[in-house]
Amino acid sequence: MYSILNNTTINTIEQICSEDKMNSTDKKFKRSKRLFVTALVLLLVANTFMGYMLMRMSKNALRKQIEQRMLDIANTAAFQLNGDELRTITPEDVGTPEYNRALEILRSFQMNIELDYIYAIRAEDDGRFVFTVDPDPDEPGEFGQEIARTDALCKAAEGTPGVDKEAYTDQWGTFYSAYSPVYDSNGDIVAIVGVDFNADWYDGELNNHKLVVVAMTMFALTVCIVIAFAFHSSQMEGVKNEYRKKLQETLEREQEQEQELGSARYLAYTDPLTGVKSKHAYLEAVDKIEKEILDGSRKDFGVIVCDLNGLKTINDTLGHEAGDSYIKAGCELICREFCHSPVFRIGGDEFVVLLEGSDYIIRHDLLAEIDNSVEANLEKGEVVVSTGMDVYVPGEDSCYSAVFERADKKMYERKRFLKSRNFK
Repeated sequence: MYSILNNTTINTIEQICSEDKMNSTDKKFKRSKRLFVTALVLLLVANTFMGYMLMRMSKNALRKQIEQRMLDIANTAAFQLNGDELRTITPEDVGTPEYNRALEILRSFQMNIELDYIYAIRAEDDGRFVFTVDPDPDEPGEFGQEIARTDALCKAAEGTPGVDKEAYTDQWGTFYSAYSPVYDSNGDIVAIVGVDFNADWYDGELNNHKLVVVAMTMFALTVCIVIAFAFHSSQMEGVKNEYRKKLQETLEREQEQEQELGSARYLAYTDPLTGVKSKHAYLEAVDKIEKEILDGSRKDFGVIVCDLNGLKTINDTLGHEAGDSYIKAGCELICREFCHSPVFRIGGDEFVVLLEGSDYIIRHDLLAEIDNSVEANLEKGEVVVSTGMDVYVPGEDSCYSAVFERADKKMYERKRFLKSRNFK
């Protein structure tokens, strides 16, 4: 009896233990399944979120690239136009050499760059904006014809290049446009260059990019789901590699686009006659210095204002080709003396040197050297450059213009001295 009881008890205990093991295994399986499903859901959510963020970030990056390309074209065209000629142009000047020079410059952009329209605009006293030069061969805007007014155009009229954030419609179609101011030799805004891009093309580029990103995201989600079901965590490295590959491809495409834009940026920020930095580059450098003065990070800098004596006389008597040679000779003299500082051509015969580094330390010696060279040139009848220098005084100068004005005043004093010696 005891034997039977013991056997029965043992069998019952073994059955209970077996059921406990089965329950434990089942719980582990269910727990593992729950963890897998949770991980899969989290993976899906994470990929969806990443895809959404990638779409937004890449779309914004593409928009900025397109807008920068539009601005580069407008800035380059504006820089190549002669502001002194555009300042006085009238409807009666259509067909004159001055008008045709501006027309040919804009026409070269229209023929060689992917855009819809490019033209010159003038701001009238009554607040209207009108066409002045339009190279379109089919339906050019007539001189004096009013043009649609946008926020970007108004900002360009105040000196800040801009791109339309919203499309506008006129008789030629619906466009996004970029605008850049044209300056004369006095630094005054005398015209604006407008560059039109078809709104369908602009929006299409963004929408096509959106579809590509969505397709890539869906593909990545599908791949992740298949990999999660088939190989679990052992295949996650492959997903990372796929993302790394796609990211690398995106970076390579961005680098290619950056290289394509490089030539346009070079034209916008380099003076085509002398090869030194342009007025656009000068304004950016001044803006940077202003910010550093405000935040206290700028400790020292110097400004040398240079002006070529007698350029107008040379242009009037020997022609503009001789005048261009005179400008280049003056620029070479300036660059030779201040070889470690950026040189900017900010007007027809005016240059600015922003002293930095070793040039700033030995600025007095360098100024004396160029002044000696100029006085020697006076005797030989060669290029004459009037110079004026001053430096930033922390705690006294609150802005860049204060230093510039002192240097500019000294330049004119030097110019009067040189003229008093009966030289050009």
